[in-house]
Amino acid sequence: MKYLVYITIVLFNLNSCKAQKITKMNEDIDIPKITNEFETFNVKGFNKEQVNGELRKSENEIFYIYLEYSKGFSEAIYPKNSYFNLTKNYYKNGNIEIKGTSFNNGSEYGIWYEFSEEGKLIKEINTDDGYSFGWKEILEYCDKKNIKLEEGYPKQGGIKTEIYKNEESGSKVWKITYYDYDKMQLIEVTLDGKTGKELKKIELELED
Repeated sequence: MKYLVYITIVLFNLNSCKAQKITKMNEDIDIPKITNEFETFNVKGFNKEQVNGELRKSENEIFYIYLEYSKGFSEAIYPKNSYFNLTKNYYKNGNIEIKGTSFNNGSEYGIWYEFSEEGKLIKEINTDDGYSFGWKEILEYCDKKNIKLEEGYPKQGGIKTEIYKNEESGSKVWKITYYDYDKMQLIEVTLDGKTGKELKKIELELED
């Protein structure tokens, strides 16, 4: 399931960026928290500062992007020291349409909230449903295998580790694509979504 159909980023109240934490070895991983509360987009403020329908800002080690697109507005926030980001899409009237948390260069995390154009919460989607081997275990797996993860807003260039949920033969799986610097090889590994068992590991060709 993909909700990041649009490029996104946020005019986000820092108070709502309180992070829940999970522990990976001796390090805390910040996962920006998002709520089911109704929100509106500051259309007037955006229109004053935007250039060609886009506005980018950096404040308190957090990177923000605001965009206007065909259906309305979009915003996202990338905390500097987090592997996760927040996404919010708004209708043309400025009311929130959908919002949630995602892994940088990867799939959605936790509960996503969808609203009607009038501002009523109409759906809560648990994007982690069916994954007993969850994000905490995925991060621990990457740490153990020395798989490099990117924090904050994705930098230009280079090979990015991508982590996506998928389904194969009716079973939930994880797909991790990363660069093995020891072997100088691009790798794709498939893990069972319930047990974390390694189901498949293949070498990929680098695109020119």
